[in-house]
Amino acid sequence: MDGLSLRALEPEDLDLLVRWEADHADAGLRVSPYSRAVLSRYLEESHRDFWDAGQVRFVLCDPSGSAVGLFDLFNAQPVHQRAEVALLVDPSLRKQGLGKSGLLLVEQWAFGRVGLRSLYAEVFTDNAAALRVFASSGYQSAGVLKAWYRVGREFRDAELFQRLRS
Repeated sequence: MDGLSLRALEPEDLDLLVRWEADHADAGLRVSPYSRAVLSRYLEESHRDFWDAGQVRFVLCDPSGSAVGLFDLFNAQPVHQRAEVALLVDPSLRKQGLGKSGLLLVEQWAFGRVGLRSLYAEVFTDNAAALRVFASSGYQSAGVLKAWYRVGREFRDAELFQRLRS
Protein backbone atom coordinates (compact mmCIF):
# COMPACT_ATOMS: atom_id res chain seq x y z
CA MET A 1 0.00 0.00 0.00
CA ASP A 2 1.45 3.33 -1.07
CA GLY A 3 1.33 6.37 1.18
CA LEU A 4 2.13 4.58 4.43
CA SER A 5 4.01 6.54 7.06
CA LEU A 6 5.48 6.18 10.52
CA ARG A 7 4.73 8.55 13.34
CA ALA A 8 5.51 8.80 17.03
CA LEU A 9 3.10 7.61 19.68
CA GLU A 10 0.55 10.16 20.82
CA PRO A 11 -1.58 10.25 24.01
CA GLU A 12 -4.68 9.55 21.91
CA ASP A 13 -3.15 6.16 20.97
CA LEU A 14 -3.78 4.81 24.47
CA ASP A 15 -7.04 2.98 23.66
CA LEU A 16 -5.48 1.44 20.58
CA LEU A 17 -2.41 0.32 22.54
CA VAL A 18 -4.58 -1.25 25.23
CA ARG A 19 -6.57 -3.20 22.61
CA TRP A 20 -3.57 -4.30 20.55
CA GLU A 21 -1.45 -5.21 23.57
CA ALA A 22 -4.32 -7.27 25.02
CA ASP A 23 -4.63 -9.13 21.71
CA HIS A 24 -0.85 -9.53 21.54
CA ALA A 25 -0.69 -11.09 25.04
CA ASP A 26 -1.69 -14.33 23.33
CA ALA A 27 1.71 -14.30 21.61
CA GLY A 28 3.04 -15.69 24.86
CA LEU A 29 5.87 -13.29 25.60
CA ARG A 30 4.10 -11.97 28.70
CA VAL A 31 2.15 -13.75 31.37
CA SER A 32 -0.44 -10.97 31.48
CA PRO A 33 -1.31 -8.00 29.27
CA TYR A 34 -0.03 -4.53 30.04
CA SER A 35 -2.46 -2.47 32.10
CA ARG A 36 -3.87 0.85 30.91
CA ALA A 37 -1.82 2.59 33.64
CA VAL A 38 1.44 0.97 32.50
CA LEU A 39 0.76 1.86 28.87
CA SER A 40 -0.13 5.42 29.89
CA ARG A 41 3.23 5.76 31.67
CA TYR A 42 4.94 4.29 28.60
CA LEU A 43 3.29 6.98 26.45
CA GLU A 44 4.47 9.68 28.86
CA GLU A 45 8.07 8.46 28.44
CA SER A 46 7.92 7.88 24.68
CA HIS A 47 9.42 11.33 23.98
CA ARG A 48 12.88 10.10 25.08
CA ASP A 49 15.62 9.82 22.49
CA PHE A 50 16.12 6.38 20.91
CA TRP A 51 19.64 5.98 22.27
CA ASP A 52 18.68 7.27 25.71
CA ALA A 53 15.69 4.91 26.00
CA GLY A 54 17.22 2.04 24.02
CA GLN A 55 13.96 1.69 22.16
CA VAL A 56 11.36 3.42 20.05
CA ARG A 57 7.83 2.52 19.01
CA PHE A 58 6.32 3.79 15.79
CA VAL A 59 2.71 3.82 14.72
CA LEU A 60 2.24 2.75 11.09
CA CYS A 61 -0.41 4.92 9.42
CA ASP A 62 -2.33 4.45 6.19
CA PRO A 63 -2.64 7.34 3.70
CA SER A 64 -5.60 8.78 5.65
CA GLY A 65 -3.51 8.88 8.86
CA SER A 66 -5.31 6.00 10.55
CA ALA A 67 -3.19 3.69 12.67
CA VAL A 68 -2.81 0.24 11.12
CA GLY A 69 0.10 -1.22 13.11
CA LEU A 70 3.00 -0.83 15.49
CA PHE A 71 6.72 -1.27 14.92
CA ASP A 72 9.19 -1.52 17.76
CA LEU A 73 12.95 -1.16 17.79
CA PHE A 74 14.31 -2.24 21.17
CA ASN A 75 17.30 -3.83 22.89
CA ALA A 76 19.36 -1.18 21.11
CA GLN A 77 23.10 -1.67 21.42
CA PRO A 78 25.01 1.49 20.45
CA VAL A 79 28.44 -0.12 20.55
CA HIS A 80 27.32 -2.97 18.29
CA GLN A 81 25.02 -0.71 16.22
CA ARG A 82 22.10 -3.13 16.34
CA ALA A 83 18.54 -3.38 17.62
CA GLU A 84 15.77 -5.92 17.69
CA VAL A 85 12.68 -5.26 15.60
CA ALA A 86 9.10 -6.41 16.14
CA LEU A 87 5.86 -5.63 14.40
CA LEU A 88 2.14 -5.85 14.98
CA VAL A 89 -0.44 -5.25 12.26
CA ASP A 90 -4.08 -4.71 13.19
CA PRO A 91 -5.66 -8.19 12.99
CA SER A 92 -8.41 -6.91 10.67
CA LEU A 93 -5.85 -5.60 8.17
CA ARG A 94 -3.43 -8.50 7.86
CA LYS A 95 -2.43 -10.14 4.57
CA GLN A 96 -2.26 -6.79 2.74
CA GLY A 97 1.51 -6.31 2.78
CA LEU A 98 1.43 -3.77 5.62
CA GLY A 99 4.04 -5.63 7.67
CA LYS A 100 6.53 -5.73 4.83
CA SER A 101 5.90 -2.12 3.81
CA GLY A 102 6.14 -0.86 7.39
CA LEU A 103 9.30 -2.84 7.97
CA LEU A 104 10.91 -1.10 5.01
CA LEU A 105 10.07 2.30 6.53
CA VAL A 106 11.55 1.23 9.88
CA GLU A 107 14.72 0.03 8.14
CA GLN A 108 15.08 3.34 6.32
CA TRP A 109 14.89 5.15 9.66
CA ALA A 110 17.15 2.72 11.52
CA PHE A 111 19.84 2.39 8.87
CA GLY A 112 19.65 5.88 7.40
CA ARG A 113 18.88 8.20 10.28
CA VAL A 114 20.18 6.33 13.32
CA GLY A 115 23.07 4.56 11.63
CA LEU A 116 22.36 1.03 12.82
CA ARG A 117 24.31 -1.68 11.07
CA SER A 118 22.06 -4.60 11.92
CA LEU A 119 18.44 -5.37 12.75
CA TYR A 120 17.30 -8.72 14.08
CA ALA A 121 14.07 -10.44 15.02
CA GLU A 122 13.12 -13.52 17.02
CA VAL A 123 10.01 -15.14 15.52
CA PHE A 124 8.10 -18.15 16.83
CA THR A 125 8.67 -20.98 14.37
CA ASP A 126 4.92 -21.57 14.11
CA ASN A 127 4.15 -17.93 13.18
CA ALA A 128 4.02 -18.47 9.42
CA ALA A 129 2.92 -14.92 8.62
CA ALA A 130 5.79 -13.27 10.51
CA LEU A 131 8.30 -15.77 9.12
CA ARG A 132 7.15 -14.81 5.59
CA VAL A 133 7.36 -11.07 6.30
CA PHE A 134 10.94 -11.21 7.51
CA ALA A 135 12.15 -13.72 4.89
CA SER A 136 10.55 -11.78 2.02
CA SER A 137 11.99 -8.51 3.37
CA GLY A 138 15.58 -9.67 2.96
CA TYR A 139 16.21 -10.91 6.50
CA GLN A 140 18.45 -13.95 6.64
CA SER A 141 17.75 -16.82 8.96
CA ALA A 142 20.55 -17.15 11.49
CA GLY A 143 19.15 -20.38 12.96
CA VAL A 144 16.54 -21.71 15.31
CA LEU A 145 16.72 -21.08 19.03
CA LYS A 146 15.35 -24.26 20.61
CA ALA A 147 12.97 -23.99 23.56
CA TRP A 148 13.76 -20.25 23.65
CA TYR A 149 10.50 -18.90 25.10
CA ARG A 150 8.40 -20.33 27.88
CA VAL A 151 4.71 -20.00 27.07
CA GLY A 152 2.51 -21.33 29.83
CA ARG A 153 3.95 -24.71 30.73
CA GLU A 154 5.62 -25.32 27.39
CA PHE A 155 8.68 -23.97 25.64
CA ARG A 156 8.59 -22.72 22.08
CA ASP A 157 11.28 -22.43 19.43
CA ALA A 158 12.11 -19.10 17.79
CA GLU A 159 13.83 -18.46 14.49
CA LEU A 160 16.44 -15.71 14.55
CA PHE A 161 16.47 -13.39 11.56
CA GLN A 162 19.05 -10.72 10.77
CA ARG A 163 19.29 -7.92 8.24
CA LEU A 164 22.55 -6.05 7.69
CA ARG A 165 22.64 -2.53 6.30
CA SER A 166 23.65 -2.63 2.64
